[in-house]
Amino acid sequence: MASRIEWHKVKPATVRDQSIDLVVALALIAVGWLSLPTLLLAVLAEVLLTVALSWYFYPQRGLRRHLADVAKMLFLLCFLAIFILASYAGAGGFAEGRWLDAQSLLGVILLVALRGGLLLLEARAAPDPRLHWTRSALMRGSALVVGSFLAAFTCFLPGVLLAHALSPVWPSRAPDLAIASVYLITNGVIACILSTMSEREIKEISGNPYID
Repeated sequence: MASRIEWHKVKPATVRDQSIDLVVALALIAVGWLSLPTLLLAVLAEVLLTVALSWYFYPQRGLRRHLADVAKMLFLLCFLAIFILASYAGAGGFAEGRWLDAQSLLGVILLVALRGGLLLLEARAAPDPRLHWTRSALMRGSALVVGSFLAAFTCFLPGVLLAHALSPVWPSRAPDLAIASVYLITNGVIACILSTMSEREIKEISGNPYID
């Protein structure tokens, strides 16, 4: 991918998908069915599942190294989540003691497992399984990881300020709506940037997506 971002190459389907994710997530937060901690848990579970299922497409890497990849990704995302949750706390997110409940946890596990399973089945049935897996799963996982890294910064000032601006209007939902919207928009921008990659570049990555 060129060093200069060619915004005109952003795929409309990526913009559409990211917009849907944002609208659905904020709607679920508005009705009290989703919170920022639950959203972070869903991202964590999705990325870890993607890394784990990649073993099917790259068995030559070995089970031990794949398990190490899962452990490293778990550590990285938990580390980044600390900063995002700190912004959430600064916005008043834990003022009412909201965290995770069994129902939300079960819902996250089922949804992530369903998504991962469907992507795996689609990739197995594709003419080029590695290419399909890279395009559909690994690119999304990369966007979530890079987006989470940047969100550790963007959720702090814009997110906290937005939460304080919303608090007089909707005090019970302001922290979740503000921090989640900034987090998802950050992820969406990264996904749009990655969508500008050419098919040749994605094909090259699919041959060996690992940097070590």
